[in-house]
Amino acid sequence: MNRQRAYWLMFLVTASWGASYMWMKIALISVAPLFLVGLRFTVAFLATILVFARILKRPSRGEVFASFTLGTLLFCAFTFVMISLQHTTASTAGFLLSTTTVFVAIFEAILKKHFPRLSTVITTIIVVLGLYLLVANGAGLKLDFNALLCVICAAIYAIYIIVSDILAKKHLVTFGVSIWQLGVAGVEGLIFGGLMNGITLPQSTSQWGAVLALGLICSAFGFVAQTQVQNYLAPDTVSLIYSLEPIFSAIFAFFTLGEVLSPQQYFGAAIIFLSVAASEIVKAQWPQTGE
Repeated sequence: MNRQRAYWLMFLVTASWGASYMWMKIALISVAPLFLVGLRFTVAFLATILVFARILKRPSRGEVFASFTLGTLLFCAFTFVMISLQHTTASTAGFLLSTTTVFVAIFEAILKKHFPRLSTVITTIIVVLGLYLLVANGAGLKLDFNALLCVICAAIYAIYIIVSDILAKKHLVTFGVSIWQLGVAGVEGLIFGGLMNGITLPQSTSQWGAVLALGLICSAFGFVAQTQVQNYLAPDTVSLIYSLEPIFSAIFAFFTLGEVLSPQQYFGAAIIFLSVAASEIVKAQWPQTGE
């Protein structure tokens, strides 16, 4: 794989993740949030194991550590978003999770021990304004618990991107790790979901189809591809492409779930997307010394 192919592969991954909110909403009709996390990643793990059984090698100690770390971060991130989606529209969740790019910039600045660049500070302020317009929707601002869960998910996923990059530089993000991490997230989801809510399964063909789509397209393809892409693209670049996800989520939610935002919400969503994209373009064109 070269850098150009990595760009396009990450673009396809982002499109599949944009569709994931639609499928999660459908599956959550009958499946409890944590158990759905388990089903999603277990389906993905079993599918990738069957397809790549011949080339999958026994993991080293370092790969076991990387798989457990990344898999647990995936489980935590998707636990928050699954719970949130029970009372949040798919399109709104997609835009809230686009703040991942802001968190990546902030966390990297902390790790590298330098104050965030001016564009990041400005972006953060504008994103907060966009979140207000998106969440308040004409009423007084309330700290909506479900919206907060989406933002927490964005922060955890930013950590996932950064940790993936750190492990990739240590040559621990192997093809095997991209598969084993799915198994870790799946097992954790089934265990904790079963303990908290019992075994809950889809009750219709459309719900089973949503679970299979989440497992095969969004997880098996999405996360295996994304971990491989990070061997060729920097975290900033990955987060820039990832900022397109809410556009896809809004499109899929409109055509399949009939979700329509208010004019104020569309304005807030546009502010979030444009400010995040502009910040990432600035960083790509004018990198800071030492970055």
